[in-house]
Amino acid sequence: MAFAPSALNIQQGRTVWLMEVARSVERARPDREHWILKLKGLNDRNAVEGLRGELLETPDNEVLREDDDSFFVYELIGLRVVTTDGEVLGKVVEVLQPGANDVYVVEGERGELLVPATAEVIERIDVSGGEISITPLAGMLDESK
Repeated sequence: MAFAPSALNIQQGRTVWLMEVARSVERARPDREHWILKLKGLNDRNAVEGLRGELLETPDNEVLREDDDSFFVYELIGLRVVTTDGEVLGKVVEVLQPGANDVYVVEGERGELLVPATAEVIERIDVSGGEISITPLAGMLDESK
């Protein structure tokens, strides 16, 4: 089986779920942009081919993050969004994933704001501190409110 790479450090003996069935990892190795896995109970190559594209799951607490700045999308919900000037814009209520970059939907005193999750806008995401710091693009904040 080959799976797209992720922050998951797949190790022998770890339990993963495939189509809601718990399976133990018997062998695992990264291969370029994928992982090659041997899961317990899956011994027939033809049967495994039928699983291509299926979701492989593991509990969040089993995911080894690549660095201190890694986060799950759901962890952004509820974070306070502030400008680099210190203005509190509100809280993230939704994360849209339309394509090129995520968009954070922020609700606050200015109403609903759409914040593009790009390096140009996002200065810092501090999940443990509960805050996202941004530099708004020109015209992003409606100054009439």
